[in-house]
Amino acid sequence: MEILQLVDQLEQTMNRGWRVPLSPSLIVNSEECLRLIDQMRISIPSAIKESERMITERDRIISDAQVRAEQIIAHAEQQAIQIVSEDSITERAREEADRIIAHGHAEAIRLVDEAEVYALDVLYRLRDNLNNSLQQAENGIQAIEASQAPQEETGMEDSLEEFVPPPSLQSDEMNDESEDER
Repeated sequence: MEILQLVDQLEQTMNRGWRVPLSPSLIVNSEECLRLIDQMRISIPSAIKESERMITERDRIISDAQVRAEQIIAHAEQQAIQIVSEDSITERAREEADRIIAHGHAEAIRLVDEAEVYALDVLYRLRDNLNNSLQQAENGIQAIEASQAPQEETGMEDSLEEFVPPPSLQSDEMNDESEDER
């Protein structure tokens, strides 16, 4: 599952929580939040694998460009040798051979440059996506921690035990818990 979807689910879980009256605190299903955080931890390595795949793809493109450049140069050198071997047009053959070799080198450099520009663009986009995902995960963690901090500082745990939401707000889980306590 993609990290952004997990962050959205975590936000939805928090939005479904109950507000504590006269407090910024929120009661959420901690099991669901922890499950989503665990899934986020699992998703991060998949993003890393994706970046490794992109790096491998970049290396393949550069390697293909270098092989193609070597082929162009070899072909140019063969043409140059063939042209030079003809006695009657030796001078023109040398010029043509030099032109072909120069063209081959220029084409090889162009192909390698394009491959590197493409790979760099892909890596920048991947870095931005990973940074965005990491920031969203950090924001979610901070939001959960922030919602828990006021409870710990003000001793809200005791008042939460006494607080029972109206029956219209109680979920099936809260009904089960209150029956177990009786």
